[in-house]
Amino acid sequence: MIGYLKRLARTGAAYTTSSVLAKLIAIFTLPVYTRYVDPGGFGQVEILATTVIVLSIFFRFGAIEAMLRFYFLRDEYDPREIVRTGFWGLLAATTLGTAVCLAIAPRMADWLLGGGGDALTLVRIAIGWFWFYTIYELLLALFRVDERAGAYAAATVGNVLVTVPLTVYLVVVRDLDAQGLLLGNAIGTTTVTIVLLAVHARRIGRPGLPLAVPMLRFGLPTVPGEISLYALNWVDRLMLLHLAASHTAGLIAAGLYSIAFKFAQGVTVFVRAFQLAWPPLAYSIKADAEARVVYGRVLTYYLLVTGGVVAALALVARWLARLLVSDAFFLSYRAVPLVATGVVLYGAYLVLVSAVARVGKTGSLFPIAAMGLAANAMLCYLLIPLDGWAGGIVGAGLALIGAYVVLLSLMYLRARAALGLVLEFRRLAQIVVVAFAVGFGGEQLLPADGIGGLLLRTAWWSLYPIGLLVTGFFSRTEIEQLRNARDLLRKARQSRSLGERPDVSQQVHGPE
Repeated sequence: MIGYLKRLARTGAAYTTSSVLAKLIAIFTLPVYTRYVDPGGFGQVEILATTVIVLSIFFRFGAIEAMLRFYFLRDEYDPREIVRTGFWGLLAATTLGTAVCLAIAPRMADWLLGGGGDALTLVRIAIGWFWFYTIYELLLALFRVDERAGAYAAATVGNVLVTVPLTVYLVVVRDLDAQGLLLGNAIGTTTVTIVLLAVHARRIGRPGLPLAVPMLRFGLPTVPGEISLYALNWVDRLMLLHLAASHTAGLIAAGLYSIAFKFAQGVTVFVRAFQLAWPPLAYSIKADAEARVVYGRVLTYYLLVTGGVVAALALVARWLARLLVSDAFFLSYRAVPLVATGVVLYGAYLVLVSAVARVGKTGSLFPIAAMGLAANAMLCYLLIPLDGWAGGIVGAGLALIGAYVVLLSLMYLRARAALGLVLEFRRLAQIVVVAFAVGFGGEQLLPADGIGGLLLRTAWWSLYPIGLLVTGFFSRTEIEQLRNARDLLRKARQSRSLGERPDVSQQVHGPE
């Protein structure tokens, strides 16, 4: 168990490092963007950005998911043929999808953005972005299967370093508003994709689909489920647009909601790193008996960390809004803890999906994800009109959480039947209760402005680990390991040379 956690932590840390840098750059450009792009413009870009991902999921036909799974079946398939099939199949499908979308672009502009103005131009930019983004995701996946987190980090950070200056130029200097924001992201992804194509050219090989049948058999059933899952982050924005009192108010609400997701980057960074590091590790575990225990324990530790991050965001969201965005976007802080919770639950869902996918039961993913999507749409329809704050963004956030609760409940039942997944329900409940008490309690009881209020809320957050410790979350073995690790790290810092440093892993965990 310790070995798997160490691998997950090592690759996850590398992914986190690159993601942190990328997100920090994105966060600190918000004061610039929110000054030059109004909430309605942000709403347009947000709707189209989520549409790009939905299109990418649909038209890749499960190629990336199949490649991630088949790459570790080396006794049955040649990894070179897996990569070759995945790339050329994805290229053909994505090109077909781009042609279809360009043909119906005017209708997409009316449905997604309500038409008018530069809606058609924005949609056409998004369609071009979709083609390059889909290829980009597969090329990054080649680094993931080899656990080359450093190369992955270089590519993703390079994307940010190209995108941000270009976007600032287009938005600030050229005054292109939402069009500049969207175009900058599209050109940045295009540039890095071309570089990655050159890097992976030899590995891609000549055109061909030698493993198309088995890979499609595995990957294609995952598409409806994955689309239904991601559509949770798409439908809420569309419903904010269409349930608002006016088209303009709907775009503004979608823009505020998108800023709330930007503020939730503290947990998004961790979840994204977990999403990238987890599948290769999960599928590399050979024995199902071992996997059913490892998966459950990983879920516990994952929620332990992310629960603390969500509580912290709930406490400081007001200050983030005052610091990083203009007054027009301030009310976005109200949805921050809700969307952050939704992001965390998405990561938990990934663990349960892996338990089902490893035994080949991918066909069951769609009906479960579809039920979650239906729950989200229904809850949005009920809650958004009732929420008078900032056009319904709190209602949309609550609907997102409710949908994930439905998803997790149904997927757990499927994972238990398919793999016999073992979850630590008592400890999971402790995390949820303590994180909610700290985040919600602090928001209700502590000052809401000033440096004094911020310091009080920072100190208040320490109740999270204390509450878990007092309620008996940590086992005696875990506490002893933490103490030993602390002592060994202290000794290591006092060592004068590398040769004098103790073998921390050996002393904490023993020969096993």
